[in-house]
Amino acid sequence: MGLLVVCFIWGMTGYSQKTAYKRSLNAQYQRMFYDVISNVETIQSDLSKVNVSNSTKQNIILLTDIMSQSYSAQDKMAQLPLNHKSIGKTEKFLTQLGDYTITLAKEALDDKHLNEKERKKISELQKSAQYLSEELGKVQSDIAKDKIQFTDVAAKANKKMKKSNANIMATSMIRIEERMGETPELIYDGPFSEHIGNIKPRLKGEKINKDKAREIASNFLKYKKIKELNYNGRIKNNSIPGYMFNSENVSVSISETAGKIVWMIDTRKIGQPTVDKKKALELAKKFLKDSEYKNMVPTYSLTNNGATTFNFCSKKDGVTIYPDLIKVKVALDNGEVVGLETQGYIISHFDRKIKKPEVTPEKASQNIIEGAKVLKHKLTIIPSEGKKEKICYEFKVEYKGRDFLIYVDAITGKQQKILELIKNPDGTLTL
Repeated sequence: MGLLVVCFIWGMTGYSQKTAYKRSLNAQYQRMFYDVISNVETIQSDLSKVNVSNSTKQNIILLTDIMSQSYSAQDKMAQLPLNHKSIGKTEKFLTQLGDYTITLAKEALDDKHLNEKERKKISELQKSAQYLSEELGKVQSDIAKDKIQFTDVAAKANKKMKKSNANIMATSMIRIEERMGETPELIYDGPFSEHIGNIKPRLKGEKINKDKAREIASNFLKYKKIKELNYNGRIKNNSIPGYMFNSENVSVSISETAGKIVWMIDTRKIGQPTVDKKKALELAKKFLKDSEYKNMVPTYSLTNNGATTFNFCSKKDGVTIYPDLIKVKVALDNGEVVGLETQGYIISHFDRKIKKPEVTPEKASQNIIEGAKVLKHKLTIIPSEGKKEKICYEFKVEYKGRDFLIYVDAITGKQQKILELIKNPDGTLTL
């Protein structure tokens, strides 16, 4: 009898550990899939910006970013538990897009402007990328509605995954493949062999062990009334090494250096909304304040699947500091914070000495393409090449029915960056 009890306990413990591991793995797959969607959204927006920019230097920045986003999306997609036959053409599109845009960037280095044939090609690529972005978003929504887990796809353990008609993920990806196969072949000089290195975080402090990390995670998650956290291992191949823990549907990452919360995800089912967006924003502000993040101001937001994600950045001397980015996700059923990402803040934040502008807003606005309507402007700090930052005027402009943020260096008066404002009923994103 005693042996039976021991075997039962051992079996239950093994089942619990297996379940915890499966949830953790699925959370990682979901995060990877969200990253792919974010990459593709950025790609399609950057392609549209190339035709707005009147600067070869700006095109270099945009084209190299497209290259980076394309390779990143292709790499993450290859790691998802999907059949290669259902994503092969999509992966090829992303790889060739990266190769093509870096070739154009090299030509821009010689101050060569895009010709009409290249602009037409970019327009076609933008439409293909936009289609891919929209379809991946539908897949994400379908998966959420039907509660299909990536781990079920990987193990093929779920019976409904074996039926092609009910396999939403597979049939959706094959539908995308059919369209991506129509994308014209690209001609380019050759693959880009160099890689953009990860930015080293500015984070300083003592290194902690997993026990201290567990203590920090437990204290942070007190508002969720979690009794026990399971250790899910080290995070090594990342710009911020650390430890990962989970409990039921909650996963959290703690940095090894200084013991900071890098991200937290709560995948619980969210009920019908009872909290409006204004109240959710106040709750997000309070959450950051209670978490010792001071002088943070909201920028943009997006509502999806019953929750609103707010983007915050720091502000000093009236200057908005975009690199210090924190995202807070608030569930609209009860106002609980169900997501947090501080990676941008951890990597970029330090006590800055902000330069005074040497160019007036009026002078800086002369670098904006003719025909664009300037709606408003403000001073900001934006990231530039490498670890550098620049103080810029942010001009919100309207051009040919689309809204953009154009950044002009407040010291030199030269155009630095373009972001497109994507508006929909759920909120506003910058891409």
